[in-house]
Parts: sequence; structure tokens; C-alpha cells
Amino acid sequence: SSNRKKRECSSEGCTNHVVNNGVCMKHGAKVKAKQCSADGCRKHAINGGVCITHGATWTRKICTSEGCTNYVVRGGVCVRHGATWNKKLCSVEGCKNQRKKGGVCIRHGAKVA
Repeated sequence: SSNRKKRECSSEGCTNHVVNNGVCMKHGAKVKAKQCSADGCRKHAINGGVCITHGATWTRKICTSEGCTNYVVRGGVCVRHGATWNKKLCSVEGCKNQRKKGGVCIRHGAKVA
């Protein structure tokens, strides 16, 4: 958490956060994402200047370990082959569940509303 105050849009009566040039998206802030080059299309360009609808291909990478068909998480490998996973585990000894609240998982007493 930052101590910086988030700036509000300079348009009269607008309380949205500033995105660019002192204004929010609603009041004309420009975003740097490239637009699809197909006529009349307003989607974001993914690959080759076009969106997926107009022919851009996008595939998830496969783990580089021999014989593995899992998707890459980080560093070219899956979790099984060494990619680190930032989910914190329950503090109860031997438990491999993800911690929820108070350092423990739901099974060990975390109250999740």
C-alpha cells in the first residue's frame, strides 16, 4: 500500500482516477495498447497487428522438460519442474493447502466470510 494520494479526473464532477493527461478513460485518456488494423475493428491487437478475430494466433508455451506436456508457469518450466509458485502454504506442520487467513487454511480454522 502506498501513501500517495490517487489523483482524480480534472473533468468537472468526475471522481474517477486519472489515467493519462489529467483525465480518466471516460473523458479521453489515451491508452498505448495497439488497435487491430482490420477496418472497423476496435479490439486490441495481439499479434501481427490484428486481434484474434482477424487472424492473430496465440498459444500457451509448453514446459521444456523432456516429455512434459504441462503449461509453462515461469522460466520456461512448469511447477513440477522447478517454477516457483508464490502461493503461501498453511503454517500447520505437514499441511500443503494454501493459507487463507491468520496463516492457516480453511481445514485448520481460517474463517472466510
